[in-house]
Amino acid sequence: MIGRPAKQINFLDSVFSNRKKRARTDALLQKVNQLIDWSFLVEMVEKTYKPSRRGRPSIPMLYMIKILFLQYLYNLSDPSLEDALIDRLSFQRFVGFSFTEEVPDFTTIWRFRDRLVKAGIIDRLFVELNEMLERHGKELKRGQITIADATLVDAARRAPKDGDRSCQRDYDARMTKKGKRVYYGYKGYIGVDRATGLIHHASFTPANVHDSQELDNLLTGREEAIFADKAYDSAVRKRSCRKKGVFYGIQEKGDGIAV
Repeated sequence: MIGRPAKQINFLDSVFSNRKKRARTDALLQKVNQLIDWSFLVEMVEKTYKPSRRGRPSIPMLYMIKILFLQYLYNLSDPSLEDALIDRLSFQRFVGFSFTEEVPDFTTIWRFRDRLVKAGIIDRLFVELNEMLERHGKELKRGQITIADATLVDAARRAPKDGDRSCQRDYDARMTKKGKRVYYGYKGYIGVDRATGLIHHASFTPANVHDSQELDNLLTGREEAIFADKAYDSAVRKRSCRKKGVFYGIQEKGDGIAV
């Protein structure tokens, strides 16, 4: 069952709401709160849930969407986000928690985000959110640290021989060699946000495609730093990163990590 925001405000809530002096973070978040049509985002996410009257109400959908927004904006891991929600009054005010309400633990945050990822709407959610801010002349910028990696995936069927068009062969897969082992299949690539552990991009290619050719497809364009093994090293990319002020944390083919 989807929980609903509490309407009652207790004495402590009213006291802190009447404070004249506010932190800069609090002022920013309250401004953002007024610019976003949260009801539209809630309606979008609610479609992934089936109506039910059974069980205890969960954390309100509105709260969870705002929590993901805070995670996105401040680059927080799930445990760090839980701690911040407990500790920071500005975060509590933005989400809507009263002093008598318990904040969700990091596993609840992870499960909610994972549900949206599996439903295929998390990217659309943040696109809509950004567009709402842009309509008011605001732009949501958040530096990101991306880790890129690839893994070899064996084809389900064996490599074809010349002239053999049997349906038992996989004609899209390709051959590659890693160490002393020969693989016939594909490569799976992921771009991971280091702060949250969330996979933001994924792709597959035949196994013979070089890792460096796929890196651009694993980036969000908001990176402050990029980390990957030496297969992704490129002098052209290194110069581009330095020009943009992006930390080039890709292992160099000769030695170590570049700065």
